[in-house]
Amino acid sequence: MSPTSDLASGRLAPGYDFIDDDTEAVDGDGHGTAIASVLAADHDNNAGASGVCGRCRILPVRVLQDRGSAPADGTTADVAAGIVWAADHGAQIINLSLSTETRSGLLEDAVRHAAEKGALVIASAGNVQPTARRYPAAFESVIAVGRSEYPTQNTDDDRWVDVVAASVGEFLNARGQWAAARGASVSTAIVSGVAVLGLSMKPGMSATELRTRIMAAAPLASGSFAASTVNAARLVYDLGGTDTVPPVVTRTDLTAGELIPRAGKLVQPMATDDHGIERIEYLIGGKVAGRAERSGASARVRVPEGYDGSVPVVVRAYDYAGNIGEATVVVEADTLKPGGIVISPARGAVVPIIVDVIVESPDDDVVRVSASWRASSYSLTRIPGTNRWQGSMAAPDTGEFQVVFYDASGNVGVIYHPVTVDSQPPTGGVITPKAGARMRGAFTSSVSNLVDTSGVAKAELWANGAFVGTDYSAPFALPVRTGSYSGNVRLVWRVTDRFGQARTMAAHTVVADNAGPALSISKAPKNKAKIKGATKVYVKASDASGIARVELIVNGKVVARDYTAGYLLGFNASKQKKTMKVQVRAYDKLGNVRYTSTRTWYRK
Repeated sequence: MSPTSDLASGRLAPGYDFIDDDTEAVDGDGHGTAIASVLAADHDNNAGASGVCGRCRILPVRVLQDRGSAPADGTTADVAAGIVWAADHGAQIINLSLSTETRSGLLEDAVRHAAEKGALVIASAGNVQPTARRYPAAFESVIAVGRSEYPTQNTDDDRWVDVVAASVGEFLNARGQWAAARGASVSTAIVSGVAVLGLSMKPGMSATELRTRIMAAAPLASGSFAASTVNAARLVYDLGGTDTVPPVVTRTDLTAGELIPRAGKLVQPMATDDHGIERIEYLIGGKVAGRAERSGASARVRVPEGYDGSVPVVVRAYDYAGNIGEATVVVEADTLKPGGIVISPARGAVVPIIVDVIVESPDDDVVRVSASWRASSYSLTRIPGTNRWQGSMAAPDTGEFQVVFYDASGNVGVIYHPVTVDSQPPTGGVITPKAGARMRGAFTSSVSNLVDTSGVAKAELWANGAFVGTDYSAPFALPVRTGSYSGNVRLVWRVTDRFGQARTMAAHTVVADNAGPALSISKAPKNKAKIKGATKVYVKASDASGIARVELIVNGKVVARDYTAGYLLGFNASKQKKTMKVQVRAYDKLGNVRYTSTRTWYRK
């Protein structure tokens, strides 16, 4: 490297150049100067930037070939030789701001040799995003350093990068000009500087202990495989550093009187300290309500349950020595869950599949209300000027629906309301008369034994397609007038519940019989015959509804009846008037009647 006003030649131990094979270890592209400055630039000369360790000495060893505007490169043999030379010449920390994807036994032997000499090797994990290992960083005794902005070179199965650090630094080049260095090389130099600070706190510490201490000061998060950021302040105070000056909270990121919602507020607190901020906590009621892992880091402040109104929040910053600085901000909070009652429908009520819901909340800050059934949610609308909300929802089956209240603070309250849902029209039903029954004139048809959760509201009847009427109360019955019609009568009932759900029942057919029986006289005196004494009349009668009886009428009076087929009617002519007007009539079982033509007989 080249001496600068930030890193004078008196701070440089005699080194070696393995490229030119001489003792002038001067770099040509400025990379070595940049890395050495980030690591060890003077703190107090007011000339340029400050290095991590402004008092340590640098033992420069050149192992890479300058290539003008292209990055320097070299051989594994030169790098291995440089590691061995540095270890043999008393280097306690060997910084390797370089890497290769090729694993080399020669390089591994050199790292092992350095460890045996008591040197801690700290190497770059490279500037590439793939997770493949880079060497010599990936060797076991080496601290592998990645860039803090890309802490994902590890995987769950291969956690080979140990720590990460910032990858941008400023320095003075050999011409005394400001320059910027970037990449994992800078990150490696920072970690090497932190390692020297650790040695300064405990000079007799072994390389193994120093490596353990550095890793312990930047532990992996539980369950995470990303490497944590190196922590110089924690390392120093873990090794016995002293600090009596408390930190100062410079930004709470809370405003007095602001409302903290139930979900909390995302904040980025800041604090200053003469050494370093370990953490910043937000305390409410003496309990931690939010925590930032460092100054400027994000945290979420959550107000615990039960607070409503003004809440003092103590913002407390801790340094690594345990000193505390505080600031207090009084905010407003509302963590109480809103609630309410269901006005309609009543609890346990029978409701239709589309339910009209009205709810009321005593909380004035409710901003939204929804009614939910299973996985479906329906927004309700506020009734202007009231704390009532209304709307409709679909409830396809029986059970509980829930009403969710949301207030302005993000609090959510839920109430459950059981109902019985009637999503089906009436079921069952027995129709009279029975199917196939024979009816005469006007008869009554009824439907009974209907089942419905909400109740049957009406029943309508059609006969052979003609509307008969509507009955609105059970038992449901309507008259059917057939007049003189004979034949099939197709009865169709339609039943509707009080929610308008209707079912048309299966057609029910009866027979209208309004015609008299077939009737004839098979054997009797002829018209105008002269008769005397016992006279017999033989009759044939038939009907689909069945014959009830057959009667013989003489001069308007029934003189004989027969109820059995093979009908025989007889009377004594001698007891009748001289002139007799005679008819036979037959009744079917429905009451239909038919007469024969009138015959006139004379008594002898």
